[in-house]
Amino acid sequence: MRLAVIDFSSVAISLLVADTGGEKNYRPVAGLRRSVPILDYLTHDGNLSETGIRKCKEEVRYLSEAARNAGSDEIHLIATASMRIIRNRDEVSREISEEAGCDVVLLSGRDEAYADYMANREFSILSPALLLDIGGVSAEFADLSDSKKKHMFSLPIGPVMLMTMFDSLYPDVDEIRQIRKHIRKIFVKSEVYPCAVFRRVIITGNDADAIYRIYADFYSISPSGLHVMDRKKVKQLLRYLVSSDGRSSLIVRNAPEKGRTILPSFALLYETMKHFSAESALVSPWGVKEGYMRILMEE
Repeated sequence: MRLAVIDFSSVAISLLVADTGGEKNYRPVAGLRRSVPILDYLTHDGNLSETGIRKCKEEVRYLSEAARNAGSDEIHLIATASMRIIRNRDEVSREISEEAGCDVVLLSGRDEAYADYMANREFSILSPALLLDIGGVSAEFADLSDSKKKHMFSLPIGPVMLMTMFDSLYPDVDEIRQIRKHIRKIFVKSEVYPCAVFRRVIITGNDADAIYRIYADFYSISPSGLHVMDRKKVKQLLRYLVSSDGRSSLIVRNAPEKGRTILPSFALLYETMKHFSAESALVSPWGVKEGYMRILMEE
């Protein structure tokens, strides 16, 4: 069977088409991503504007047609944190469902973390390892040695959400200090794996690849092979990105589309590594779509 998953996130709407073949794995055959910065279309009262709804419908229609053209037998449309914070989400869900020809499945924070876990459970061989999904609005956490959904977390500290604390395009030294302090407070308040130590953090999400591209460029590392980052080097790079005159060229060269979110993403990664005493971080290419695909296969 050929399945399609369309993921409605805070910064993009993306598609994964894969053959399942009756086994507990899948073979990707197509993938597309359309940039839709949902938060830019929110009104002052938290509703998605008519322009935003129209944009989402257009992109969902495009991806649904692409999925059908790829021979998909079923199309599944999922939504994560971005939809959870929209006040008129029932109206939005209804309208984009009509475009996709299927219902929108709204994932809770723990559902989202569980999908991330399912996509990356092979990394459990690296235990103790913590999975971190750097989303736009939220960040999801899962202990890769524990498959219980009730032990997974979703926190409102995605880089897009963190940047709503300020009006600036690039946060300065003081603003990054405030962001880091805010992340630490959320960790303590939410009691995320208290007293746990994870040797490695596995990161996925919107900015994960961009983080590594900047890291590899800064330290002159070949982009081939495993994408592994050292905590001390992440700290040094974060300091450079906050205070150096050369930061703009480094960001533009590697991730021009991430100018507003990349610094809070680095802050979130570093604070996570520091909080859990992780020595290194490893970038995973698999996230919510891939995990939801596995969930569908194993139902």
